[in-house]
Amino acid sequence: MATMPRLVLSALGATVLALASACGEPEPARPNIVLVSIDSLRPDHLGCYGYGRATSPRIDQLAAEGVRFESALSTSSWTLPAHAAMFTGLYDSTHGLSDNGLRLAPEHRTLAEELKSQGYHTAGFFGGPYLHPTFGLGDGFDVYRSCMTTVAANLSEEDLRRESRSPTGRSHDDITGPRTAEEVATWSASRPPDRPYFLFVHLWDVHYDFIPPAPYDRMFDPDYSGSIDGRNFMGRPEVHARMEKRDLDHVLALYDGEIRFTDDILGQILDGLRAKGMLDNTLVIVTADHGEEFFEHGSKGHQKTLFDEVVKVPLVMHWPGVLPAGRTVADQVRLVDILPSALAASGARKRPTTAGRDILPLARGETLAPTSALLELHADKREFRALRTRELKVIRYGRRPDGRELPNQAYALAGDPRELTPLQETSTERIGAAFGQLDTALESARALRNYLGARATSADIDPELERKLRETGYLMDSSEKR
Repeated sequence: MATMPRLVLSALGATVLALASACGEPEPARPNIVLVSIDSLRPDHLGCYGYGRATSPRIDQLAAEGVRFESALSTSSWTLPAHAAMFTGLYDSTHGLSDNGLRLAPEHRTLAEELKSQGYHTAGFFGGPYLHPTFGLGDGFDVYRSCMTTVAANLSEEDLRRESRSPTGRSHDDITGPRTAEEVATWSASRPPDRPYFLFVHLWDVHYDFIPPAPYDRMFDPDYSGSIDGRNFMGRPEVHARMEKRDLDHVLALYDGEIRFTDDILGQILDGLRAKGMLDNTLVIVTADHGEEFFEHGSKGHQKTLFDEVVKVPLVMHWPGVLPAGRTVADQVRLVDILPSALAASGARKRPTTAGRDILPLARGETLAPTSALLELHADKREFRALRTRELKVIRYGRRPDGRELPNQAYALAGDPRELTPLQETSTERIGAAFGQLDTALESARALRNYLGARATSADIDPELERKLRETGYLMDSSEKR
């Protein structure tokens, strides 16, 4: 077996459970764990992160009663690798779900598998196609249900996998939040009462298209009389970088309406759990897989860049009686830290090798050494890699869909938080050291992949199925870009 790569190992201390057992004291009750991922949610559009609109009263309440992490980073700017990182604690170059049409290797144990092995009842509910079990992210769940509506009926797993690759497929017209709340309520009425539970909820509606139902569609821009709406956000030529500011403001208002709609759905889910006594001794984690770009760097959507508008995510933890109320953590954290933190909360003595670390000490007010975040984008003919610290981001560009080459870039985040002015000199000792850290992080991620001996796999698509998917708009042509 290969030598364990030193830089990717997490230093995980003994848990309270282990200490209690060593002292002969009764083991404390293991907490329930609720993990909520809100697709495409930017933290800077939430009240608890300083946004001016009332988009997120329930998330704000969780933050006020719990812990808000000021700077949380995804591993990429799109759904599949980000959730794989969330579920495995591994970077994209390790878990391997870095491009479309891949399935997680069964050797990578997910958070649900780890908690199930400890006796947890595990349940997951998802609203978007990339969370379908075809991709391997459903492994370990006792209950794992699609809450997609317009795309769910009469579709095979292969259909849903291919649907995820289309920028204009019917999933983008779907409104899944109400069904998700209903499915969670149905599950909660019948789940095993004598076991702690792990509940994963994926809320899809913030993802484009931006078509919030009434009254959310006019909540933040009731006076708009123009012709732009939130449909076909990626394919609509009128939505471009030089569009009228008033029209772009309306698109942002629709995005904010989706956030408020989803925040209310989250409130319904949590209220339902509380009414059944299921939030007692429960760690609630609310985060996102990636953000969304509205032409801050010339593009729209996501899966195109590694700038902060698409890789920064919200992260809020709520665990009354264990975590302090109203605490803000300035230290940089990452999605890969969620698995080790959840397992630490569960009292797990043995934990898998990960790239992340337990950040509950930060939530409690303790100190941990600063850490960097590795960012990768390997999809749709892109090969972009970046390393971010609290002060600096360096980006190395490889191939692009158009074949053009871009120079390496570096940004001083303290004075340029929007990453608009690349540093002119990229050969200074400080920046050179950061690029060296990027190379080392990538080498460590690949070394861990080799050590674990697991590779993502792909499935063949039947030609007749592919033809049907193209006819119904589920599959984009190779010339289309997401």
